[in-house]
Amino acid sequence: CAIPGDADDTYKIQNETHALLVNQSIPSTNGQWDQCHVYRNVSTDVSLNNNASQNAYGGFNSSQSLSALQAFDRETSECGRWVFDYSIFETTISDDLFVRFGRKIAFYVGGIALTGGGFGIAFTQNIYTLNLCRFIMGVARMAVFVNALVIAMEIVGPSKRVLIGVFIQLMWCLGEFLLLVFAHFIRNWRWLEIALSVPSLGLLAYWWLIPESPRWLASRGREQEAVKILEKIAHANNTQLPEVGDAKELLESEKTLSIRHTFRSRELIVRLLIIFSNMFLLAMVYYGMTLNITNLSGNVFVNFAISAAVETLGYGLPYFFLDRLGRKPVYCASMLAAGVALIGSIIPVMLGAPDLVVVVVSMVGRFFVCVCYVVIYLYGAELFPTVVRASTMGVGVTFSRIGSVISPYVADMGILVGGRFQQALPLLLMGTPAFLVGLLSLWLPETKGTRLPDTIEDVKNTK
Repeated sequence: CAIPGDADDTYKIQNETHALLVNQSIPSTNGQWDQCHVYRNVSTDVSLNNNASQNAYGGFNSSQSLSALQAFDRETSECGRWVFDYSIFETTISDDLFVRFGRKIAFYVGGIALTGGGFGIAFTQNIYTLNLCRFIMGVARMAVFVNALVIAMEIVGPSKRVLIGVFIQLMWCLGEFLLLVFAHFIRNWRWLEIALSVPSLGLLAYWWLIPESPRWLASRGREQEAVKILEKIAHANNTQLPEVGDAKELLESEKTLSIRHTFRSRELIVRLLIIFSNMFLLAMVYYGMTLNITNLSGNVFVNFAISAAVETLGYGLPYFFLDRLGRKPVYCASMLAAGVALIGSIIPVMLGAPDLVVVVVSMVGRFFVCVCYVVIYLYGAELFPTVVRASTMGVGVTFSRIGSVISPYVADMGILVGGRFQQALPLLLMGTPAFLVGLLSLWLPETKGTRLPDTIEDVKNTK
């Protein structure tokens, strides 16, 4: 925290007098200064004795620099929650975009909105425009991510779907490492937002780089456009265009189907319930553990780097097993292992083991959660037919956002009990349902090496 009344104060200790002033201005616990409170009636007179604290809004000049929330006097206790509170509506809007206007248009509009929202945050002057920009970025993020995944899944063949699914998730990890580097060297939040928004300008070139999904075009009765794209892809790959007549006829017969038609198929209902519950739990666990990083002992940058490294390993490892073992065994085993690891965190707590042991166990759980994350989007995209694939995945992401809304509250449940079980209780609350959902996933069929279903009838024939 910055010392009140001294706008030019820095976190780095300048001399003994400055160190004394910091110690009398900011509460400390176990030798570490509080990041959210300062003493009341703080003065630059180092002889004052202050023993009552209050929330600090003035700034954050430490390794955790001044944030947008603190700059606008937002309660620090709400940090980490409000970002998720409106995220349920984000996917509803983005879902309508890619169902109504197509994958490519939704992707491109999302890219423009993501860029504009990022730069808008950097120049916002109040909490209301900040929230508006964050909402715009939330809608845009879902439009870009889901449509990028769906376009890739619908263009490539079965042998390359695992590579695409893993690659997309690894790009998330690359973004985390870039965020870590930018945040370490750029301590002003406005300049940080600008630096993070500049790369998104590259999305504007994607209009000329990616095609519309041929499957979506065919499902909307635009077969000629779909064939032209397929011919271009075949020419680039020096191969012959496969027969598409039968698929076009089937797609034409069901081109007006929407997600509500999935409830007419018992098989699809089962898949919807299982995939949606898994996406809900994965988001709750993933974001809950992410928010808990700041509660771990040690440097927040080091903890974040370790977490990102574990996440990268968890995203990359499935590439070597999904085509050999299949989607179902890899996903179910990882989900069950994640649940066991998180539930097992209660053991070192009961034995009085060092906090580091609990951290290691939780990181093991995080690793398996990341494995599940990369598989669930690939697996889910392969389980649903073309005519409802984007919309079902969009609704699935909505369920995941509900999980992310709950995650901050689950992460803070340990505060209610305190003591030895403070760290273990959130992990226990996340691990138990994760294990149960892992068991539920055993009902799903295997999709390794199968052709993507185009119609609901195809799903009925997939066992």
